[in-house]
Amino acid sequence: MKTNRVAAAFFVLFLVQAVFVQAADNILGLYKQMDDKSGKPETIVLLYSYQGKIFGRMMASYDETTGAIKDTIYEQKSKAEKLEGDPAYCGMDYLYNLEDKGKEYRGEIIDPRDGKVYDCRIWRDSNKLIVRGQLKTFGFLLGRNQTWLAASATDLPADFVMPDPATFVPVIPKAKKK
Repeated sequence: MKTNRVAAAFFVLFLVQAVFVQAADNILGLYKQMDDKSGKPETIVLLYSYQGKIFGRMMASYDETTGAIKDTIYEQKSKAEKLEGDPAYCGMDYLYNLEDKGKEYRGEIIDPRDGKVYDCRIWRDSNKLIVRGQLKTFGFLLGRNQTWLAASATDLPADFVMPDPATFVPVIPKAKKK
């Protein structure tokens, strides 16, 4: 009888461990989106949870020439002219509806520069995040990966007040109709 209990306990522990191993890593937090060619940071993105899904809101963007932050959610200068309503880049939720699929998250990403929507896969690789945008049809063949680096509040301007992501309600941008 005691042997059965011990075996059952080990079996339960094995199942619990298997569930945790299968779950995708927690990806919430701040990240620097890096330019594929220059390796310099382009934006700072906050990945947050809303109703069980993950969204990515642009918090700040960098000036390509100086490398300094040029826009923030508090000082919105640049507009996404290819999207309905010409929203500011900063404050935009351009990754959305990401769901935990075990070893990765899957959802959608919109390129605010041209309004094109792609399937999106995200997974952790050590302290980096790999973000893959891919075509909706045969996307596993046609897409590209970006590496995002973990960021912190110290990467933002000194006077930047970090908002509480629990107060965020996603607003999904849409491409302008042609």
